[in-house]
Formats: sequence, structure tokens, C-alpha cells
Amino acid sequence: MLVDYHVHGIGHRTNKHTAPELAKYIEQGIAQNLTEIGFADHDEYLLELDFSSFLYLQRRYPQIRLRLGLEVDYRPGQEKILGQRLAPYQFDYLIGSIHFIGDWPFDHPAYTAGYAAWDIDELHQTYFSLVTQMVRSGQFDIVGHLDLIKVFGYRPRRSVLDLAGSTLSAIQESGMTVEINTAGWYKPVAEVYPGRDLLEECFRLGIPITLSSDAHAAQDVGRDIARAREMAWAVGYRQVAVFEKRQRSLLPL
Repeated sequence: MLVDYHVHGIGHRTNKHTAPELAKYIEQGIAQNLTEIGFADHDEYLLELDFSSFLYLQRRYPQIRLRLGLEVDYRPGQEKILGQRLAPYQFDYLIGSIHFIGDWPFDHPAYTAGYAAWDIDELHQTYFSLVTQMVRSGQFDIVGHLDLIKVFGYRPRRSVLDLAGSTLSAIQESGMTVEINTAGWYKPVAEVYPGRDLLEECFRLGIPITLSSDAHAAQDVGRDIARAREMAWAVGYRQVAVFEKRQRSLLPL
């Protein structure tokens, strides 16, 4: 079963959040043999999202299930404010992601100079500490691109399993799901998120997975999802997580 649960219909304000524009994403998902497609735009664009078209689109494309999510930039100390912001909405799932360390957008190509200010092991430890805080906040369903800190190829000297060990334990305890995010194959690091070693540890700990492309344009929907499925299968996974109204189900992979 192929799903893509991390699709940005509005991109970075590069697309219109309208039925005709979203239809392009859906049609690409159908062409990629997806069973479900989950739209999960960045929370900073929340007020710009038009949710009224989804019922129409689901009727128009009955061969694929549409899910509505949101990718949220987790900021420590903002949990109460976030809860208040999201209270009026009914999402199928929330993706929690770390894109900032302090005010530094570490995954933005215009800010790579910031890496020079860090000891690389301390940077990875700080990043995974933030992921752990996000997980323990209890506000999210899916961990977005678990090891995003590697995006530009700055690898730790220490084992990433050691650096991320407490984070994986927190994910296991929380009952959250980890996405296999294929966008990493198209970044400087040229490796999926999470890497194979972390994914194997997720499997050992019984952490469920879902599949995602992190598409910001229609042509990227479903990109390498079949390849991600093969990777998950090789690791040992036989089920994929799907969501409806914040409730997870596990279906045959």
C-alpha cells in the first residue's frame, strides 16, 4: 500500500490553495498509484489554507483517499499558544518538525554558514534534544524528517544511534509514528530521512512508520514512495500507518 502523508499544497506560497491547483497534486498521486494522499502544509500558512474544497475533491476523485494534516514547526515554550491556534480545526494528523535551532533556520540553504559555529556532535545532540521535547509535548502524531539536521551532509563524529537514542525511546513511549521522508534523497546529503540505521532501530523498538515525499510541487507527489516502501520492507516493516481524525490505523504495507 502506497501513501504520501507529507504534501504541501501551497508549497512556500508558490501555489494557490484552490481546488484546481490541489487537483494537480491528487492526479499526480493517482498516477503514482497512491491509495491515500495527505495534505500537510506548514503551520505558518494556516490562515491562507482553504479547506472548503476538500469535500468536493474527494467526491471528484473517489479512487484515492484524501487526508488533511498540518506540519508544525515546534518551538519550545509555545505549546499552549499552539494548542489555542489549532483548537478550531479538525485535522486527521499533525506532523511535528524541527526547522529552527533558536532563530537559526538550519535547513535553509541561505544559512549554512551557521554550521561553522558549532561542534558537530553538540549540534546533533541539540537538535535531537529539541525533537525529544517536541515528542514529549504530546501534541503531534508524526515525527517529521527525523534526522533533518544532516541535510547538508554535516555528519556527527559520534554514532547517530547514540545521539538519537533518547529521542527514539521518547518516540516509542509516546506512541508516535515516524515518516520515511524521501525528500532527503534530493538534498545535498542524498539520503532518506531517517537513514537506514535509525530506521532499523525504529523497527526494533516497534515504532510505526508512514511514507512521505515532502512534495512542494505537484510533480513531486509520490516521488520515490515505492522506493521508500521497499526500504521499509527490507528493514522488516509489514504495515504502514494512516490517520483519520487523529486516530491511527495500521494497514498492510
